[in-house]
Amino acid sequence: MQASSSGASALVIDTTSSPRGDTGAEDGPTNGGAVRETGAVQTSRLTRRSSTVAQGTLIPAVLETALDSTRPGFARAIVSSDVRGFDGSRVLIPRGSRLFGEYQADLTAGQNRALVQWTRLVRPDGVSISIASPVADAQGRAGVRGRVDTHFLQRFGSALLQTTLNIGVAAASRSLSGDASVIVALPGSTQGGGSTVAPTNIQPTLRVDAGARVSVFVARDLEFPGGDAR
Repeated sequence: MQASSSGASALVIDTTSSPRGDTGAEDGPTNGGAVRETGAVQTSRLTRRSSTVAQGTLIPAVLETALDSTRPGFARAIVSSDVRGFDGSRVLIPRGSRLFGEYQADLTAGQNRALVQWTRLVRPDGVSISIASPVADAQGRAGVRGRVDTHFLQRFGSALLQTTLNIGVAAASRSLSGDASVIVALPGSTQGGGSTVAPTNIQPTLRVDAGARVSVFVARDLEFPGGDAR
């Protein structure tokens, strides 16, 4: 601020300097000192609503092949109910359409749902479409529930057998010596300098039987050619 010669005080603004130390930043959210600008989201319209199965639609189906997480593989299912277009006027995916997909074998601890990625749908009239959508249950939850085999006996059988033998030997020796106390060794623990057999590292197996009811969660809009599928 500078004073004028007439004695009155005048405010002089220097526009060449920055109030934040020459950073050039403005108020508001920043990213590395620069202002992040976001554009407005534009609306769009489904122009062929009668021919479109919209994203988020659940396609009910029944598994034709069983799933086993021991190895990755392919899956097949059949659509169990008609699926109509967005406006409900036409059947676009009729009952009996085939679904093809694949599943992985990378089962994690505590997982009890098989994850299938559906890749292709074929209608009875021969129309085929790439769907690239995941499996879900009737409520839209990801995956399909299956039975988990933890392979308990294979993993801990040897350790339990050795522990039982150790307990028997310890009990017999203490009976002969007049000592009634028995020390129980758990699987994987040590007793008297010895060690038991370590549990075998076997991954759990998840299985889903053929005939299980599943759904396809449509991940993107599917547009079909004109004309009813029937």
